Formats: sequence, C-alpha cells, structure tokens
Amino acid sequence: MALDYTTSTDVFADMSEGGYSSSDYPAMATMITAASRLIDAEFGRWPGFFNPSTSDETWYFDGSGELDQPIGEFASITSVAVSEQGYVGTTDYTTWTLNTDYLLWPYNYAAQGRPITKLKLAPLSNKGGWYSYDKALKVVGVPGYSTTPPTVIVQACKMQAVEWFMSAKQGYQDTGASAEIGGLTFSVKNELSGKVKKLLDGLKLELCN
Repeated sequence: MALDYTTSTDVFADMSEGGYSSSDYPAMATMITAASRLIDAEFGRWPGFFNPSTSDETWYFDGSGELDQPIGEFASITSVAVSEQGYVGTTDYTTWTLNTDYLLWPYNYAAQGRPITKLKLAPLSNKGGWYSYDKALKVVGVPGYSTTPPTVIVQACKMQAVEWFMSAKQGYQDTGASAEIGGLTFSVKNELSGKVKKLLDGLKLELCN
C-alpha cells in the first residue's frame, strides 16, 4: 500500500530464520498497513505522514504577526503566498519569493531528512513581517515528514509486523482486525508494542518541540 512504511519483501528479507512462504506475503502486507497506521496515531499525525505522496496540496495558516511563521510539517514547499491586506479571495494573495522575502527552516532540512516546520523572514526582505490576519498565509507543497520514511520509522514498522507475524505462527491470539496466515487466524492488537514505542521516543521528542 502506498502509505505503508515498508513492504512484505523487505520484512521477509530481514527474517533470517525463515519459516514463511509466498502465501504469507498478503497477510504480512496487512500487518504492515496496521503497524503503519498505529505509528501515525502514536504521533498524532495523518495516515502516510512519514511517507507522503509527491502531489502538492494547498494549506492555509493564520499569520503570526512576527518575523517567524510556524507552519505544519512539509516535506517540500513549492510556493508561499500572503494576504497582505487581509482579504482571502483567490486573487488576494501575493506570492513571496524564496530567499528574497522568506527562508525555509530548518535550513538544512533536506540533508537532515527532516520536515520544514517554519518560515523565517529573509534578513534583507522589504516585508515588515508575517501579516497577522486570519488565513493570511497560503502554502503550496507536500505536507509530511520527509520525501522518504526515516530509518527509525521503517525499523519500527518492521519490528511490529514481525512481532505480530511470529505471534500468529505460534498460535498466540490477540484482539482486533483479523488476517489469515498459514491457516491461522491472526488478530492484530490495537496498539504498538512497548519495544516499538521505546524506539520511537527520540522522534516523538523532536516532533513535540
């Protein structure tokens, strides 16, 4: 599935002990999807937040009235337009120029594999600040964490899916949505394991700041 954080092929490639067959791939895919959505929920983000599409979306924000403008997480930004008079009609936004009017922050977001979370007024900009009107800012870009899932997210998804898979193979039943595996009915417990949550602690701390 496009919003998943790993694939059955990659998970099984990491399982050196074997004990699976081609018929297990669809069930593993179901577990991966379930794990991916639980990871999104753990961070309070939308489905596919860590593996966004490449399609631009248009998001609006209230102006901060300051030199810095907080925004939601974006993997990339195509354009930024501002309502300089406070009107919000389709023709009332003025497109600002990157590096002349504003800067993306953190500056090295792409190299660090992190999202853009703030716009800063450029040092020599002739703008007075981010106008403090409602819906003053129109951002066009790809919302989400990064263009590819962070390594820790991929690993967390694999760990959770493998834990469920091995539990099903050994006949341990939990409660939740079911999937068939090798003749066993496996029910996914509706929460991440403690080990997976611990693995995600560092990234959770980053996103909360």
